[in-house]
Amino acid sequence: MICIISLVVAAVSGCRPRSETPDPQPTTTTHPGSESPDQLSVSQIALIDRVRPEVETFCADCHAMPRSSSSPADEWEMEVIQGFDLYRTSGRTDLKVPDQADTLQFFRLQSPADLGMPVPETLNYPDAPPTHTKTGIVRKRTRPAGVTNVGWFDLQFDELPGHALVYCDIGSGAVNAFWPDHPDVPIKRLATLLQPVHVEPCDLDQDGRRDLIVADIGEFNADDSDLGRIIYLRRDADQDSFQTHVLIDGLSRPSDARPGDFDGDGDTDVLVAAFGWRNSGKTLLLVNQGNDDQGIPVFETRDLDQRHGPVNVPPVDFDGDGDLDFISLISQEHECVDLFRNDGSGHFVREPIWAAPDPAYGSSGIELVDMDRDGDLDVLYTNGDSFDRGPKPYHSIQWLENDGSLPMKRHPISLMPGVLNATAADFDGDGDMDVVAVALLPWQTSQQWVAQGASPIVMLTQDDQGNFTPSRLAGRLHDHLSVVQGDFNHDSRPDFAIGNFFRVPAAQTPAVIEQPELLIWQSVAE
Repeated sequence: MICIISLVVAAVSGCRPRSETPDPQPTTTTHPGSESPDQLSVSQIALIDRVRPEVETFCADCHAMPRSSSSPADEWEMEVIQGFDLYRTSGRTDLKVPDQADTLQFFRLQSPADLGMPVPETLNYPDAPPTHTKTGIVRKRTRPAGVTNVGWFDLQFDELPGHALVYCDIGSGAVNAFWPDHPDVPIKRLATLLQPVHVEPCDLDQDGRRDLIVADIGEFNADDSDLGRIIYLRRDADQDSFQTHVLIDGLSRPSDARPGDFDGDGDTDVLVAAFGWRNSGKTLLLVNQGNDDQGIPVFETRDLDQRHGPVNVPPVDFDGDGDLDFISLISQEHECVDLFRNDGSGHFVREPIWAAPDPAYGSSGIELVDMDRDGDLDVLYTNGDSFDRGPKPYHSIQWLENDGSLPMKRHPISLMPGVLNATAADFDGDGDMDVVAVALLPWQTSQQWVAQGASPIVMLTQDDQGNFTPSRLAGRLHDHLSVVQGDFNHDSRPDFAIGNFFRVPAAQTPAVIEQPELLIWQSVAE
């Protein structure tokens, strides 16, 4: 997954107050720790009390103080080692560094032996009501599908008009398109890149034809690489195809790229989230300087936020003043959702929307949607990154309510370990917003959990009181990074599509693979 679970100690600056809103609490009973409180010796209690001020000052300097309960006792050694290493390599010397062995004992003595994951009792849901029917888009391939992002928009093709499911697949490096209302038309490959992870439509050169902007992460696995690029797929003048142009390269693992006129000068700029890893990553704006003599836009780079870990940066005119702001989900040790308020010229002031209570919270995705249907946009938020330290019992889906003031108020929807993405719409037609959420877990973990009854794809149906009831949608394993909703069959009711992201051991992969790249649920007639 593009967002890597946070480390104990920050290596960057940019501190700010944390949200006082608590995180969703697991409903299961946790197991006793390596030492339950009544079993701690006098000397162990004295150690905790003695080192607490130094540890809290050091660890909470730039992010929330890690909760001992966020990891089991046997994981804290590596967490503390990594945290101290990060501080030593950061170049900072302004903090008093506590004793490393004492810090390890501080966390281990207060941590549980295991986290008491809620499987299978609370994750074995009944089947969802039959409001939608599922189809799989299958074709023969030699590498497993690795769908990282699915979009729903009109490519404005002459031969195939109307909206398409446009999706990125790092298994093949392809950006593909599929038209659900033309199921007999083969999947169309729009471009072949390195490891594309996000695609957005625009008209970048202002020639009246639909172009695409793609974030090409370059190196999907955790690394401080510089292989990332932002790709401009320029529509050919006389056919339904694209030419590939690199807008910027040398980026560290860009996870998102969003076009928009951020400086208010009438052309299209590109907002970029470069996730990075430990010593790289930032948020930047490619400011459009006009087209060159070949008609290709030229850009200047403006750094907006030096923190690593940005996942999503959806633009929105949040305050209704006519210019584009954006909302940023920052993971790593920051674990927060921030508003970047535009002054109208492409310069921004950062304001907190919500901050998680722990630097290992596992933020994984946001979608801007009017959850309470009051006319403004809220934030549908997931925290379920499990590829660094495994699934957690506090992984969940929640929404942040926009009531006109910041920070926003958090509303828990459901626990869901490994949840990576969610989308909202009125799927059951009763007038309120429901949610579909998908999860990604390591292959062996997913096999074990599914065997015990865990649900990899979950429908969360809202009732009149604002409560959400989970139900199961048919899925093989926890193999999903992306879900998108839209009216695929033109019946004025929302449908949804999910990308498959297969990461199986090489020994388990057949020479020719016939697995669905997309799973599509379309509404059925009432």
